[in-house]
Amino acid sequence: MITEETIDLYEAIRQMRKYSQQGKAFSFIHSTLNRDTDTCEGIRYVKRAHLRPSAKGDDLVNADYKLFYFDEVIEKPRVCWQMLIMFFEDKRVILN
Repeated sequence: MITEETIDLYEAIRQMRKYSQQGKAFSFIHSTLNRDTDTCEGIRYVKRAHLRPSAKGDDLVNADYKLFYFDEVIEKPRVCWQMLIMFFEDKRVILN
């Protein structure tokens, strides 16, 4: 259940890294945006995920602003814009 509890975006990402290092999955919700095609698929709920290594800045445009994760439910690697993360572990994500 989503609560009104909040968490800072960068703290949420730090916790995602910690969970991933410990082999624990986490849940989060993010809005989708493909800047290459200028399309959106709406809101994506990721029930079980872990982070995967980020692309190097030279390998991918705007890599520093993206979150690279593996969706354990659909068993696919995914990418989202960090700024579009809305909830982490049922806490509303805010940018301070």
